[in-house]
Amino acid sequence: MAATSEGRHAGSLSIGARVRWQEREWEVVAWQGPQVTLVPQDGKETPRAVSYRWLVGAEDFAVLSGGGAPAADDAALGRWGRQEGRDEEAALWQARMVEIDTGLAPDRSEPARGFGPGTTLAQRCAAMSARLAAEGIRCSAHTLADKRRKWKAAGENPVVLLPRPREGRPGGFTDPRCLTAMQEVVARRAHDSDVTIDVIREEVEDLLHARYGKELGDPAAVAALLPSRSTFYLRMKESGLADALDRPTRARAALASTPPLPHGGREPVLRPGEVTQTDTTPLRILARGDDGRPTATEMTSLIDVSNHSVCALMITPSRAGDTESGRAGRATRAIDLTLMLAQALAPWPMMPGWDPLSAAAASSLPFGALRAADERFTEATAARPVIRPELIVYDQGSPYVSEHFTEVCDRLRIARRPARKKTPTDKPLVEHFFTTLAHRFSQYVRHGWQGRSHKKRGRGIDRMPLFTIAELQQMAQEWVALEYQQTPDAGLRDPFRPRVVLSPNDMYAVQVARSGYRPVPLSPARNRFFLLPQWVVPGKGGFMIDYRIYQPVARDAGHYQEILLRGGSKLPGRANRWECRFNPYRPERVWLYDHTADTWVTCDFRLQHLLNDPWTADMWQEHAERHCTSGGSEKDEEAIALSLAQRDRRRRSRRPPPRRTGAEPPFQGLELDTEDPSRDPYAGLKEFDLSTLRPYPALPISPTAPPPAPPADTGSGQAPHPLAALFPDDGDGSRPDASTAETADPYEVVEAELLDDLDPDGDQDEDNPEAWQT
Repeated sequence: MAATSEGRHAGSLSIGARVRWQEREWEVVAWQGPQVTLVPQDGKETPRAVSYRWLVGAEDFAVLSGGGAPAADDAALGRWGRQEGRDEEAALWQARMVEIDTGLAPDRSEPARGFGPGTTLAQRCAAMSARLAAEGIRCSAHTLADKRRKWKAAGENPVVLLPRPREGRPGGFTDPRCLTAMQEVVARRAHDSDVTIDVIREEVEDLLHARYGKELGDPAAVAALLPSRSTFYLRMKESGLADALDRPTRARAALASTPPLPHGGREPVLRPGEVTQTDTTPLRILARGDDGRPTATEMTSLIDVSNHSVCALMITPSRAGDTESGRAGRATRAIDLTLMLAQALAPWPMMPGWDPLSAAAASSLPFGALRAADERFTEATAARPVIRPELIVYDQGSPYVSEHFTEVCDRLRIARRPARKKTPTDKPLVEHFFTTLAHRFSQYVRHGWQGRSHKKRGRGIDRMPLFTIAELQQMAQEWVALEYQQTPDAGLRDPFRPRVVLSPNDMYAVQVARSGYRPVPLSPARNRFFLLPQWVVPGKGGFMIDYRIYQPVARDAGHYQEILLRGGSKLPGRANRWECRFNPYRPERVWLYDHTADTWVTCDFRLQHLLNDPWTADMWQEHAERHCTSGGSEKDEEAIALSLAQRDRRRRSRRPPPRRTGAEPPFQGLELDTEDPSRDPYAGLKEFDLSTLRPYPALPISPTAPPPAPPADTGSGQAPHPLAALFPDDGDGSRPDASTAETADPYEVVEAELLDDLDPDGDQDEDNPEAWQT
């Protein structure tokens, strides 16, 4: 009975209908999924959203007026998909199924003929079939019964009642092997001069005979794979191959390089970090280099596919190599990519002078929930989400296929998928981001913007007061947090609000509510694995990296001695070499890894006291080349260090450089937290009450002085003076008793050590110099 009542109400309830529920009259104003929004007619209560089945299952529920099938609504069609332009047809079939199921059509108070209370389901199906036949629609009673059964199984969704449009078979009745051969021949001709369809047909016929001649055996069977001439022309036109042949050679080559799925299609990406894309491109902004001269720049970005957010951004200097002088080129390297990954795994802090609206707390990000889940989020965090990449689609440049970048991705459990060469459509989002950056950021950096081509470049660009690379990096980060992440993107839509255009931060807020957020904080010890590896041989004087000798710091000297006593590392293929990690942008300190104990030994450059200004491995290499040119050796680290130090001294002592150059700070990449935090020796101690502090007995004034005697009980309850033992007074003027001169063992040990150290005669045992160093 309840099921019949529910079915009757399901067909008659719609938006605008008046219903009775909980002894009150309501009006249906909204219907979204399983929720129905009701507004009371008396106005004494606020609107209420109730479950549809809970509403129609109530004992006092009744539809008073109104009615039309609501199932053609977006929410009702959401599960099975909506067919555009067929809403009226769906509503009509919904009314027919309701009348077959309940015997009463919507908006009617009495059943029609053949649908009365005493009729069976088969009789109502037959009556509906006769009515449809009178309207010119052929539909048997058995078909209507099957439609009703399918309609009930789909939750009374009318979409299953609509006849499916017949999809044309691609290629008709032409053999699929022939269609594949046609595409291969056209793709093969993409880079050649244009040809006619007749030539393509001849080459397709030759390809079919060469490929399937032995398999089929009979030439007539192979010829049967090729359709007639007119059909071949029709298939070429239907598949778009005929239009491709009419295009210019460059357009045909670009079309032939369009990748198939999954690279060229839209992958279903539902959570942040599931698929990311990365690439490197020239930034076309001149910056001030390490030597104070204009230098070109490159930018590497990591884009999340699900919400188009910029996970990380890295700007590096770039220059071409000089074959005459032998100067090596400079571009994005593997260390830059790993620093970019480290940037993606941590919140980006706001810098002084940034717009307050670039803060995460002032954006649409769920800042409260993110701060509760990750303590690294503070009020000074930029409005850029933290996204851990699970899959990276990368270009096949040398830094991306390097051993170091591969090792870091494997350590972080990040999958990698290479894009095909010269196929930018494999990573369209990051390619489009470069265009967005040029239009919305780069062209507003007037000091250094070179334009989109050399034909549109302004005059005097290299004579402008240029920004440093670090300044460009901060400007780009602020633009990402302030504008890009908070600007609506037409390609970002919420499935539950398809008409609302979202920004990357809005889309991330929608996705993170479903997928959740798990912080991945990395300790300084784990951050060291982002640095470049170097296999060294430790020795008593240290070890060498690029002809620079590094020695352990004082606190790790004992650990370094243990490594020396073990000999080699015993690692397969490494013999006696140990792993060392260093940052070429900050080479003054390196870390030697002890794999047996999973600990690190901190080592410093032994001539670091000569270099007071920041320096990099590139600057060291530059001065090493100059030293070699003047007749020196690149192994003379002291001379190279002095040359590098004199460079900074000359820069500080000479006449100030022109206004356009200013200071000459070296590019040192992004700073990575690799130093262990300093330990507080007083941490964990309880508060001490200074009023309870008492003086401690003083030590002997000289090594030969008698030790203090233990305090004696005077009987008066007062403690003796702390220096009373040094000046005994028993009234007879005699020296203290021998038993009184006896002291505790600790004082005897101290006295013996002090006496041994005096050695007034200087008769130290020369044969055994270590005998008295105990």
